[in-house]
Amino acid sequence: MVNKFLLMKTIDCIIVPVANGVDLVASLLETEFKINPTNSKDYARSAKPYFDALKDTCFLVAEFPYVDRVYRDSYYTYFSSKSRSYQKDCARISIFECAVTIDDLRNPARIAELKNQYRGFIILRPTIPFIIGRNTISPKALKSNNFRICATTIHSTVNSVKFDVDGFPHSSQDTETISCAETTVWSIMEYFGTKYPDYKPVSPSKITDVIGKITTERQIPSKGLNIEQMSFALKEFGFGTRIYSESSYRGDFKKLFSSYIESGIPLIVQIDNHGVGNIGHAVLCIGYEEMTATPGLIDAIRDNQVAPSNALTALTSRSVKIYDWDDIEKSFVFIDDNRPPYQKASFDNPAIHYTPNWHTCKIKSFVAPLHARVYLEAFEAKKYVVNYLAFGYQPLASNSEVLIRLYLTSSRSYKDGLVLNDTFDSTIKKLILNLPMAKFIWVAELSDKTNIKNKKATGLMILDGTEANIYNQMMLFTAYQGEINIFGGDLGIPAKYSITLPPFDIYENNLKKL
Repeated sequence: MVNKFLLMKTIDCIIVPVANGVDLVASLLETEFKINPTNSKDYARSAKPYFDALKDTCFLVAEFPYVDRVYRDSYYTYFSSKSRSYQKDCARISIFECAVTIDDLRNPARIAELKNQYRGFIILRPTIPFIIGRNTISPKALKSNNFRICATTIHSTVNSVKFDVDGFPHSSQDTETISCAETTVWSIMEYFGTKYPDYKPVSPSKITDVIGKITTERQIPSKGLNIEQMSFALKEFGFGTRIYSESSYRGDFKKLFSSYIESGIPLIVQIDNHGVGNIGHAVLCIGYEEMTATPGLIDAIRDNQVAPSNALTALTSRSVKIYDWDDIEKSFVFIDDNRPPYQKASFDNPAIHYTPNWHTCKIKSFVAPLHARVYLEAFEAKKYVVNYLAFGYQPLASNSEVLIRLYLTSSRSYKDGLVLNDTFDSTIKKLILNLPMAKFIWVAELSDKTNIKNKKATGLMILDGTEANIYNQMMLFTAYQGEINIFGGDLGIPAKYSITLPPFDIYENNLKKL
């Protein structure tokens, strides 16, 4: 009699050092996805850049078969209906920054240490040759990770043990159910849906259904989406989206991009080289490289490059120099479905990690997925701040030099960070903590080139992020030049105090250093 337990389907597991990662993928393609050995080795090379970016101490734990929710959605809505037979199972490769064995994963005494060394996962899917599926990799696993990014916590398991990883969701496109455009929408919804209760992750078929409301053609197989369609999808998923284009904002376009990234808002970015070529692509920008190691970038900021012109005329007449944090030539961090996560590139050359024919690509527009209750956008917020410094209750003194660092955040997060900031004056801190605020605020930290290199500011301005009428009183609080103003009365006249705000640590909670 045959033992029925011997006939049961089991989950297999293979553990190898990261140096053997490509061989592991080739073996999985051959044994699990039934690809011939020669092709398996060729297709496995697409995973090599992912493994090359990882620290040499990492180990990989492969489990198969694995049911992946994103691929299963594509399988049941598209691949299962094709004449060619597609498998419905995937394989999952988990990453640890230490040696690990099966016995370790079954030993309660080792689990706590393994949780500290867990660095994420990569899904292999049977969509040949585009085998890299959903993945989240912690920057801690990378050989180079000197950057600050938007990050969320993704839950997973390894050999039935629960693990968490902090990073940004990523996937390559399968070119049929999801192109670069659908992948960026999926990725941004995965981020917001796992981080905030206001949103939820979406499947590829849900994105297709939403876009179907405004298109006159079928969406599958995918031909990609334009910037308006991506913005529409995010609006349908609950965001108050704004599209910014280089042609509309000209000199302020790059500043707006930087300001939203400083606010911890991942941006859908359209790049192309139309006019000299036919390349078009969509990526996400999620952060930027730390600048403390290259202080020359701060020294290189030019003064008086901020609008509006009438305010600058008034300021320069008093020999005031205004510097804009958003004018720093940052190295931004991109999520690109054609490359491993966390690619670094400048704003002016966003496709530097591609072949030379891509190097003429420029950022032409981007979508900012703002919360539906954020009515004051970056352009108007910065204009209001500069006007206030020129003409408001506290005009900058003659011969001043001020660097403005502007960002959006929630008042709850800002006050929480303020409580924990032990460099902030306690008396002024109490005034801010007791001040009623809108759900979202724009904060302008005032500093100078010397202090900002040490991540210090010497002044503060807080604006109501839910006030869209630029003729109304947007300012909630100011503290600089030895004076504090608290706004709130019906007449718009602030309560004024003569208190000096000493230098304090800038707020960096919008972007995480992992």
